[in-house]
Amino acid sequence: MITLNDITLPSGLRWEADLDYCAIKQESKTSITGRLILSRGEMKEGRPIVLQGNGNAWLTLAEATTISNLRLTPQVMLLNYHGTTFNVRWDYGDAEHFVATPLFDTEDAEGDDDQYTLETLKLIEVLD
Repeated sequence: MITLNDITLPSGLRWEADLDYCAIKQESKTSITGRLILSRGEMKEGRPIVLQGNGNAWLTLAEATTISNLRLTPQVMLLNYHGTTFNVRWDYGDAEHFVATPLFDTEDAEGDDDQYTLETLKLIEVLD
């Protein structure tokens, strides 16, 4: 089960790069004497969490609107991804931090029960 602030998200969402992240960051410089200077440290926050639907995360327009409305208040949210919890914020630095598209291309008026697919949620793990 996946939830964001107690809102149940579609089960088809996947965090495809969860094992790619390394909290250790390193910079290297060459000193004026020609010696290599390595600086490294552990990131305390900032881990990207990108949940992707890949066409398999269906929800209604009403549910998509509820999730979208979370973006209007820049608050720390609780993400529960299959039993593991993270404090997260929206990745506002990416214009496509929330993408939901209609499942069917119709010209009818949109109703709350119309089906959408949740394509992308881009979040960043933060400390309290």
